[in-house]
Amino acid sequence: MGTLLILFSTLVAWSADVTIANQTATSSLVIRHSSFAIPTVGMEGRVEVTLPGTLLEARPVEHKTKIALRIAETRPRGDAIWYDLRYVGLVPGKYDLRNYLVRTDGSATNNLTPIPVEIAGLLTENHSGELLEQPASPFARLGGYKVVMIGAAALWAALLVPLVLRRRTKEPPPAPPPPEPTLADRLRPLVEQAAAGTLSHDGQAQLERMLLNYWRERLGLGRLGMAKALAQLRQHAEGGALLRDLEGWLHRPPGSVAVDVNVVLAPYRNLPVATATATSRTETHHA
Repeated sequence: MGTLLILFSTLVAWSADVTIANQTATSSLVIRHSSFAIPTVGMEGRVEVTLPGTLLEARPVEHKTKIALRIAETRPRGDAIWYDLRYVGLVPGKYDLRNYLVRTDGSATNNLTPIPVEIAGLLTENHSGELLEQPASPFARLGGYKVVMIGAAALWAALLVPLVLRRRTKEPPPAPPPPEPTLADRLRPLVEQAAAGTLSHDGQAQLERMLLNYWRERLGLGRLGMAKALAQLRQHAEGGALLRDLEGWLHRPPGSVAVDVNVVLAPYRNLPVATATATSRTETHHA
């Protein structure tokens, strides 16, 4: 079986040589390829060819050349020369080796018949460039890595927007603290009870003490005892008005007189409580 295969290959090669020789008989050209396999990029190919004319040599390799040619051996054969051409392709494609030959004497090469060769690529046209088959990516089901990254960026931006808007939204200012109670606020329940005739003796004493604490320094009553200070305070036109009203309310039947408490407490409306208690130590000392 092996002998038959060798015999068949020899007959095919002889047939190829005869065919090429017949096609180029007018130029005395015989081309013989050393193998039926087309060389790939980077692999050396070989062509045996008999060419007429003076001696040929390989053209110097230029920058970015697509095929490199060298002449391994030459032999005279009648009026022609037999050449053993070796070539290495750098880019897949079909080439004519006569374009890479020049005569040593500088004469023209126009009488040379084309010497066609072909360089095959290492990879198929639809190859992705991977040397090893890669396992399927888990991102492939989601549309690929790029789609996943775009989705992740969009999700991150969506989560960031509420945070940015929240920072830009100014928090409302804190509610102002409630106003400090005034002296009128402290006096009001006592005055209302006195006007209604329901003020107790302790309430009356507390009312007199608060009024005295407020007026003591203003009227220069700091050195007097409580009884004398109250007596002088009753004589004062402004400071004694509430004390005199208080005594009148207490001596009348409860509810017999209509009293406008706001008018009565008007002089004490904007006074802080601290003003009325500022002289409490003085009062305690004199008592």
